[in-house]
Amino acid sequence: MVFTKNYRYGGWENCVKLENNEIELVATTDIGPRIIRFGFKGGQNLFKEFSDQAGTTGGDEWKLYGGHRLWHAPEEVPRTYFPDNDPVGFKYSRDTVKLIQDTETTTGIQKEIEITLDQKENNVKVLHRLINKNLWEIELTPWALSVMANSGRAIIPQEPYQV
Repeated sequence: MVFTKNYRYGGWENCVKLENNEIELVATTDIGPRIIRFGFKGGQNLFKEFSDQAGTTGGDEWKLYGGHRLWHAPEEVPRTYFPDNDPVGFKYSRDTVKLIQDTETTTGIQKEIEITLDQKENNVKVLHRLINKNLWEIELTPWALSVMANSGRAIIPQEPYQV
């Protein structure tokens, strides 16, 4: 397994890249937390990218960007649409990188995405965290959203239907 920091991707100068012999993923640290690329090495990105927003940072306007991101549910404007246009921190240890967003100024929530890439298998574990930094309780749940590339196919196992 190989970890690369300060990796350039899609116009962003400061991405992190995890790869093994077959698959790779790229997460932005100029914005986020967000995984912007996932796929076989040298192959198609399974995530959609919006080229008109590639490499952009900053501002108060919410942008789609593409890729995989973490929201909080239930969906509620403006809370759910807090822009992820600012840099995020990251920590790397062995086969895991943790992306850490600053606490959102309007919600008091801090988002983390922890990504573990298996060193040999085509297996990625993505752990999502919402951390309440307020002085009061709030009720919400993590909502992980992946914007998939056009013409793709997803195979999603489901539990048997029960009445």
